[in-house]
This record gives sequence, C-alpha cells and structure tokens, in this order.
Amino acid sequence: MKKLYTILTVVLLFATFSIQSQSILLVNDNGKNPERADALKTALNDLGLPFTYFNTVENGASPTADYMDPFDVVIWYTGNDSGGLYLWNASDTVNTELKTYLDNGGMMWLQGLDFLYDLYKGAPDTFQVGDFVYDYLGISTYVAQSHKDDGVYSDGVPFFEVESGNGIFTLDSLLWTWATMWYADALIPTDSAKVLYKMGPAEYDLGGYASAIYNENGKSKIMTFCTETGKFDAQWRLDTLFAQGLRYFKQFASTSILVESITLSTTSGKNTIDEKGGTLQFEAAVLPDDATNKIVVWSLENNTANATIDQDGLLKATGVSNGNGTVTVVATAADGSGVTASMDITITNQGDPSDYEILLVNDNANGTDRYQVLETALTNNEYIFTTYNTVTTNTYPDLDYLSSFDVVIWYTGNDGVNLKLWDVSDSTDIKFNAPLKSYLDAGGIVWLQGLDFLYDVYGKAPFPAGDAEFSAGTFIYDYMGIKKYVAQTKADDGGQGVPQLDVVPDNGFCELSPVLWTYSTMWYVDALAITDNAVGIYKLGPTDYVYNPFYAGLFNRNGKSKLMTFTFETARLDSQDNTDELFYEVLEAFRDIVDDVEDPAFENSSVSIYPNPVSNNLKIDYSLLQNSNIKINITNINGAVIYTQNEGDQYKGQHTSVINLNSLNSGTYFVNIIAGNQAIAKKVILIK
Repeated sequence: MKKLYTILTVVLLFATFSIQSQSILLVNDNGKNPERADALKTALNDLGLPFTYFNTVENGASPTADYMDPFDVVIWYTGNDSGGLYLWNASDTVNTELKTYLDNGGMMWLQGLDFLYDLYKGAPDTFQVGDFVYDYLGISTYVAQSHKDDGVYSDGVPFFEVESGNGIFTLDSLLWTWATMWYADALIPTDSAKVLYKMGPAEYDLGGYASAIYNENGKSKIMTFCTETGKFDAQWRLDTLFAQGLRYFKQFASTSILVESITLSTTSGKNTIDEKGGTLQFEAAVLPDDATNKIVVWSLENNTANATIDQDGLLKATGVSNGNGTVTVVATAADGSGVTASMDITITNQGDPSDYEILLVNDNANGTDRYQVLETALTNNEYIFTTYNTVTTNTYPDLDYLSSFDVVIWYTGNDGVNLKLWDVSDSTDIKFNAPLKSYLDAGGIVWLQGLDFLYDVYGKAPFPAGDAEFSAGTFIYDYMGIKKYVAQTKADDGGQGVPQLDVVPDNGFCELSPVLWTYSTMWYVDALAITDNAVGIYKLGPTDYVYNPFYAGLFNRNGKSKLMTFTFETARLDSQDNTDELFYEVLEAFRDIVDDVEDPAFENSSVSIYPNPVSNNLKIDYSLLQNSNIKINITNINGAVIYTQNEGDQYKGQHTSVINLNSLNSGTYFVNIIAGNQAIAKKVILIK
C-alpha cells in the first residue's frame, strides 16, 4: 500500500503544474555501463516530462554551453564510471562549457559514483575558495568512500536518510538494488551549502556525513548526489526523488516557447550521396522564430546503407562496399515538444566488392576513447575501415554486417566485464557470439586484441584450474588455439607486469620486436600455452621474465576460420609509429590470405536463390567447377544455425537444390551453401 501511495503522490505532485514550463537535458556520462541511464529515462517518462538525451561517450565530448543554454535543468549522470568523465572535459580539468552554462544561471543535478575519484582519486581531500568543487558543488571536504573507507562495516552504506527540513526532499530512506552501496562519497559541505541526504544509519561508520547537497553560486543552482541513482531498489522511489527534485528546480524555470515545425534541407540541394565516402550537410529551419530552444538532435532510421550523422547535421557515407542503399535522416526538436522532420537519402557508389575492407569493433567500455589510437593506425596506413561501437549500441554486429568485411578487428582494450564478444549460454563450451562465430566458419578473419577478455568469462588464471587444460572439441581450444590460460602479468608475477613482448622468429605475420609500452610494464596480459596447431607470434619477455615460455600472441586456423589473438593492449604501445607498424605487418599478412580458398567449388556468380521473398519452397541454383560434397545451412539474423540439409556428393556441372521452409517463421535468414572449403551466403526473406 505504501508503494501505491507514493506513486499517487508523484502523479498528484506533477498534475499541479505545466510540463511545458520546464526544459530538461539528460546527460549520460557513464561510459562503463551506459544502459543504466535507462532507469533515469524511465523516471522522466513516468512523470510525463519531455527531455533531451545527450550521450557524452557516443558524441565524444561534453555538450557545449550554447547547447545547454536553452535548458532549464541539466541532469548530469556519471553512473558507476570513474575514469575520463566529460564532467571534467575527459582530461581532469574544469569543464569550462559547463561552468559557463552555470554562470549564466543554469541549474544542474549531478548524480553518480566516483566523479570526485576521477579528478582527485582516493579520499580524503580538502577544497578551497576558488575551486570548482568548493564554489559550485558546495563541497568543503571529500572525507571518505563507502566500502573502501568505512572500517568496521567495510561493506558499503546501507541507505541514505533525508535531512529533516531541507526544503526540497521529503522522501526518506534511499535504498539500492544491493544491500549496501559501494563507493558513495562522504562529504562535508561548505557553509553556503545545504545537506539533503546523509549516510545512515547513525551507527554506520560514516553515518551522519552528507552525501547529497544543494548549493547556489551566483545565479547557478546545483544539487549533487553521490550515489548510483540508476540502481535504486525500486523505480517508484527514483520517480518520487525526481518528482521532488525537479519540482524545486521548476519554480526557477523560464517560460518556454516550444518548437511548432521543422523543415529540413541540404546545403547542396541534393538528396543523394554518389561519391565514395561522400557527405551531405543538413540544415534545420525551426519555427516559430522566437522558439526558446532551436536545437535539433540528429539521428538515422530505416537504414539499408551504412552511414553516420554527427550532431552538426553532417551525414557521411562509409565508403565500404556494403554502404549502398538508403537512410532516413531525422531531426528531433530538443525542447521536448516531440516535433520531428525527416528526409530520405539514397547512397550509391560506395565501394567495390574487391576492396580490402576492415571492421574495427570497439568492445571497450573502460577507457572508451582508447580505440581511437587504433583508428589512427588504420588511417595512417590508408586502410578502408568502419568502426562499430558496442558501447554506444549496446549490442554486437549481426552476420549480414560482418560478412561485408574482409577482416574484423575485435578490440576489448582494458575492459574485463560483460564483453559483447562472448556467448556464455553453455558454460562447458564458451564461444564467441553467434554472428562472429558464423563469420569465422564462413572463412572470415578475426584479430582479437586487448586485456582481460578471458578474465571476463573465466575469472583469474589459471583456468582450467591446476594442471588441467582446455580440451579438443571446445571453442577456446579448436578456434583460438589456446591449450591453457596460465597466468596474468602483475596478478601472478609478484606485482611486476611484463616489461616487453618478443617476436617469435619466422611466424609469418610480425617482425616488430620488442613490443614496449607507454608504461614501464604492462599489467594483466594473459600468458597462454598454445595448441600444436597454433602459430606462436609473441612471447612474454625478456628471457628472464618468469612467464617467458608462454605466449601473448598467436594465430590459429580451424577449418575455414582464421583467428589471431593478442592478449595485450595495442592502444598502449610505446609510440604511434610502432602501433602503425604492428597494424601494417598484421593486416598486410591478412591481405594475402583473404582469398585463401584452394580449388573453389563454384564461382560466386553461379549461385542464385529464388523466389525471394519466399513463402514455401526455396530453390538454389549453382554450377560446380569440380565434384563436391554440398551442405546447406540456414542461420537466423544473429548467426545461429536453425536448419541443415546435406545434399551429399554432387558432380561437376549445374544443380538445383530445393529447401522446404514450412518449419520456419516469417523473417530474414541467411542461406549458406557450403562446398568443400568454400561457403557462399545469400540473404532470403520468408513471408507466410
């Protein structure tokens, strides 16, 4: 009954004033787990409050002062991230754009863990007049962090209790999805600041210290909550907190004139891109002329082509051979009015299938800009490449997308948790995600690189435990060529880290040696024992290093798949020149094996499927260049094999296979025709 009462309180609270009189910008600055901001979006939606969403990781920057200026309130959410926050310009300096917004009378609600740790590292720390944290956030002393500094309890703060009579909040006992909250900051406010919530209970080691405060500095008004609001124990509690906090800010909000219409155009007057890697600059005319917030947010929908659009309205084709098709460019008013406008763009001439094309997948949510070092290496070597960011999309590329590329570089960086790389549904045989594995099975080339991708699924080395090894028949052994995950540098070498890597002579791929780091040693590099089938590329060095007999780089073939594994952080080589050289050596070696199919069974052009779309029986025509055993697999859009048909031995010449699709549901599928060492994939649409 209490929950129902609280929800009714929230609804009644917001029924008393106009939504349109408050303009809200939600800034997601959590690159570690960006999806946690969904709870904040839900709270705003539950309260019927329009808002604009800005993702600092996706945009690679903080919103500018001009961008923030039309908004009455900026909710700045750092979540559970503690490194490279755009709150501090991603460079541990005062964010002058944010400061300008506040100096002009802006209001901010800062929420999250570890934003002080990002700038000042561990507590304690004391601030003075003139410091942004003192003047604007109203924090005099950063005393401690829960869990890390709470002594006897040593397990986090159990709850926050409201400061009686604070004038903004009455909701008591902020609770979490966990029993306690780790890394919440215990604070002493300045004389001008007001305590909103303090740590509880009173007997808790840090009990009574402020952890949420309100401060005014000049015309600015700022609330600071040092907790993970995306992880409250219940959505209604977060809704109520937002209702009370935004109601307070609402009384200072300006009266907004909302956008009524948007008209789109391009500076060139064109609605096509017909140059490889070409661009179109979009413009948005917003009415009425006196609308308070004329900013629009750009996005793409209904894509059958590969393209990107930035927040300045610049549409860019990728230039790769799967880039042809159409996209719908959408401009959405940022004032919460819901007004949109759209334009369809046709993209052609984006690449030749014979081009050597590379896909860089950034799967690093810890240090989310590190992949840019790899982009620089690819650009310096003049390779054609496209970047796919799992952090901002919160998913991985499907098989159709992967199949357009000759090489996939899958970069995990320095992340070791919740990687999109893995499918862990079968703990006895952990594999790559289904589309990536299917890409390998069809003859794809993958270069996996980064720290801790084995730690993500197996924990601390060694695994298997003791003297056991991975066994034949498992993905790690067969595809990756790993016999044993032996150790991790720093964790298992007495805290040292590996000083360098030494190349294995005549490995067929790399000559750069030794590989050195921007640090004196590299931590958490995996030391591996490899299978007899695998080719060693780099050993841990120098020769007197404890794990010198083991490998940190290897290449392995399994049937048609070709997989290179580097267990080190390529974005932290000692120089960009050496990173460029390493990439050139590997990718030129890959270029030589892209078409490494001996005695093809058929020409790609000889394979056709019809009808397409299909409702029942699908026919496949193909002409064999040699006698071959034919197998046909059908996979879903995620790469999982859902149907197999063995045609057996077929002789040289023209053939037709018929597949009955009655057992499948309507949808998009891929038909893989496999002959000997060759596989050809065709997309088919099933309509019933």
